[in-house]
Amino acid sequence: MRHVFSNVIADLIELLPNSERQLLRRLCETVESGGEAAMTVSRRECTAAARLASRLPSAVRWQAGELNLVSRDAANLLRAAARDSATTTLDNSAADPVVEIRAKQDRGDFERAISLFRENGGVYFIHYHGNDACLDILNRFPQEVVDAEEMLTLALAMHALKAGNVTHARFLIVRRFGDDMLSLETVIRGRARYSLAVRQFRFLMAIYEDHTVSNELRTLLFDMLAEFPIDDHLHRGGFYNSMLAVCLQRRELNEAEEIAKRAHHHYREAEAHLLVFYIELHRVVFSLRRGMLGEADRWVSQARDALGRVRFDTPTDQRLLNLLEGVVAYENGEPEHLVRFVAEEFDKFAYGEIWPTVVELALVYCSRVVSRQVGLGAAISFLDKWRVQEWRSRRFNLAITMREIEILQTANRWQSASDRLMTVQSRINLTWVESAEEALARLVDPIEIELAMAWLRLLIQHQPRRPILRDQVEMLLRNENIGERERGRLRLWAAYLARTHRDVTRARHLFSELLEDIARIGIITHLLGDIGLVDALLDDKRIAAHVLSSPDRRATVRKLHTFTQRRETERTPLTRQELRVLRLVAEGATNKFVARQFRLSEVTVKFHLTNIYRKMGCRKRAEAVASARALGWL
Repeated sequence: MRHVFSNVIADLIELLPNSERQLLRRLCETVESGGEAAMTVSRRECTAAARLASRLPSAVRWQAGELNLVSRDAANLLRAAARDSATTTLDNSAADPVVEIRAKQDRGDFERAISLFRENGGVYFIHYHGNDACLDILNRFPQEVVDAEEMLTLALAMHALKAGNVTHARFLIVRRFGDDMLSLETVIRGRARYSLAVRQFRFLMAIYEDHTVSNELRTLLFDMLAEFPIDDHLHRGGFYNSMLAVCLQRRELNEAEEIAKRAHHHYREAEAHLLVFYIELHRVVFSLRRGMLGEADRWVSQARDALGRVRFDTPTDQRLLNLLEGVVAYENGEPEHLVRFVAEEFDKFAYGEIWPTVVELALVYCSRVVSRQVGLGAAISFLDKWRVQEWRSRRFNLAITMREIEILQTANRWQSASDRLMTVQSRINLTWVESAEEALARLVDPIEIELAMAWLRLLIQHQPRRPILRDQVEMLLRNENIGERERGRLRLWAAYLARTHRDVTRARHLFSELLEDIARIGIITHLLGDIGLVDALLDDKRIAAHVLSSPDRRATVRKLHTFTQRRETERTPLTRQELRVLRLVAEGATNKFVARQFRLSEVTVKFHLTNIYRKMGCRKRAEAVASARALGWL
């Protein structure tokens, strides 16, 4: 009779959550014959200890940081349950939850299988046990069981997101919960209609969809956070993880840092190592956006450690880590790692799990390295691949277009870049930028800021003596929404324009200050597109003598030039204005068009072309363009 009784107790103990079962096992192991058990509990286990004591008040007591068995009889009974049960043990940590769930499914005990699935992560089961194990378990449930249990539907949708199939995840939740699931705001507002788990998952899916979150919606989302129990670390961490992506999308890097700390804390408490890895990845992203190379390197190292603690193979996440390691190596002047990643792994990366914030980073760096190491055509082709992503949003398509414009401008394809800029439907067009001053200081949207800078870069190239340009760049520098990398480029532009307007003292001060900041933070590749402006400043002996007097500044200049070939001004007898004219002519521009772009008369354009032909020993346009390409001037 006693043996049967202990088996019944063992069966009941099996119903406890894993964390509480493990505590109870350890408590029994501390029992000494003839004495009362007392066990000190770690800070992370306090919540589980309190819950265990509340579930078993007649057997377990929780007081002053210690867990106790109430009596010797309770200790003996629990020890007997642990020893006599053949099929259920208190040491559930030694059992594989995946095997245990499959065993319950094979016996048709789907209720217990669902309970075990929930205890081992639920919707986040995939992050604890891997894609294959998760899908295998979900496929073993009959369809009627899946339809009756919302957690299983959400887990299937999570698997689809992790596989990079956002549209299938959307299909699953719409089929289960209705068409209103297509609207994030409708779901978040539908507190009476949708469970907390459904609303949180819809928020998470919106991040994969690259959904733009308004200020009002963000307030509603933080109201939802209050519904999670304080000790529900897994789901509170999931909320902060999603909100971190929102902050990065909006370029709110200070807020992102605080949100990342909270997500990291909750995930560590939940022992969700793969999710900790994702937080470290996002920390790398905002460190790179801030221009802090040393900080980014540290987060990459911590991401590597977190991924090493994951107990199952996760090749998609290893590729994410390889990408960021390649980016950091590229910033350190070693492009080979990133070139190898693009050549060997990028296609697999593109069709796996995608976080838009990480993809935007990949677009910036990979398009840049492909353009420099392979060629402009390969870089454009690389970007075009991303236009067919099924989850793409208008904002993401604009980001691709801006990357294309950037590499066209860097390759001195100014007319092609201008044509692409003209296709962007935005209030920030050439007419707006030409006349804007104070409005530039008030821009908030990251894409609008990027558009304004692209147009200004074009104007600096074509009309550097335009008086208003200096004021416009100063206004953008006052904009609090400008990132550190963009601010560095603007300071370079301001130095170049100051030198163009013969304000050498100002140019020298701005350029020196910029190089000192770069030496301090380490990030340098954001200036590669404007290397011609750097060279123009260094060509002025009045500026170069002062700037290169500092060892740190000299080292920064040397590092910058390791990314580039010899300076074109050292290889061509043409003046900068003649090079500008030749570049437009190479793109098929007429004399009239060149005159309009540079605000010159057609007579002056013809004068420049005559000088170009004379210096190159050519007699017509086609011959001059072909020779310039052969010489590497274009």
